[in-house]
Amino acid sequence: MDLKAYLQRVNLMDCAPPCLSALRELHRHHVHSIPTESLSIHSGEKIILDIPWIYNKIVVRRGGGFCFENNGLYLWVLQQLGYETKVLSSRVRDPITGIYGPPSHMLLTVELEERRWLCDVGYGEGIIEPFLLEAEWEEEQDSGVYRLRVEGDKWFMERKEEEIWRTLYKFTLEERTFEDFWEMCEYHQSSPCSIFFQKSFCSLQLPRARLTYIGRWLISTEYTKGGGSVKTTRELTEEEIPSLLRDKFGIVLSGKLVPKDEDIVIPNASQS
Repeated sequence: MDLKAYLQRVNLMDCAPPCLSALRELHRHHVHSIPTESLSIHSGEKIILDIPWIYNKIVVRRGGGFCFENNGLYLWVLQQLGYETKVLSSRVRDPITGIYGPPSHMLLTVELEERRWLCDVGYGEGIIEPFLLEAEWEEEQDSGVYRLRVEGDKWFMERKEEEIWRTLYKFTLEERTFEDFWEMCEYHQSSPCSIFFQKSFCSLQLPRARLTYIGRWLISTEYTKGGGSVKTTRELTEEEIPSLLRDKFGIVLSGKLVPKDEDIVIPNASQS
C-alpha cells in the first residue's frame, strides 16, 4: 500500500505533518473524493474487513465504500501520517422510526493540540471536517449545522434541519478496534434491517452540496445557510445507471449492478 497513491486518490499533492489544518484538509478531501456507497453488495462483490483489500478497492480500483471501508482506510492513513487515533462505534438512528440500530457505525477520534476531534469520512450526510469532541459544541460546516449533545456516558451527533435538531447517531467513548466490526460487516451485507443491504446507493459530498444515487433515482441536494437544503430528484432508467456512476461518481463496477430500493425492516427490541 502506498500513501502517495491514496493522496492522489483524494486529489492532494502532499500532506503536511500532523496539525489541525492538515487534518481538516485531509478529511475534507476524502469526503469530497470518495463516495459512501453500497454498490459492491448489489453487484456480486463480497466486502472483506481487511485494510489491504479495502485499499485496493478504494485507491487502486477507485471505488467507494461504507463506514468500515472509508473510516478503515482513513484510520490507516492517519496512522501512517503519525496521528494519535482511536476507534469508536456508534448506533445510527432511523430518521423515520426513531429506532437506533446495533453498534454498527465506525467512528474515529484524533488527539491533537491537547484536544480530541471526531473524524467520520464514512457517513453520507455527515461532517466535512473534524468535529471538536466537546459537549454542546455546535458548528456550521458546508454540509449543515451540527452539534454534540451528551447524556451521561452517551454522546449524540445531531444535525439541524429547518430549525429542528435530528440525531444522526449516538456513541460512547469506549475504545474499539477495527477487527471488532467483523460481525457488523456481515450484518450490513445480509440484514434487511440495514440500509446497505436494502438499497443500492452511492453518495458523494460536494462543496455545499451532495449528489446521491439510490435505486433508480438521482437526488441532488444544495445546502443553504443555517441548516436548510434544496433537493431535486430525477428518475433513472436501469440502462443509464452504469454511465451515471462512472461520470458523476467515478465508479466503474466489475459486476452487473442490480438496483434495489426496498424498505428497511425495523430492528427488534434487543437491537433498539
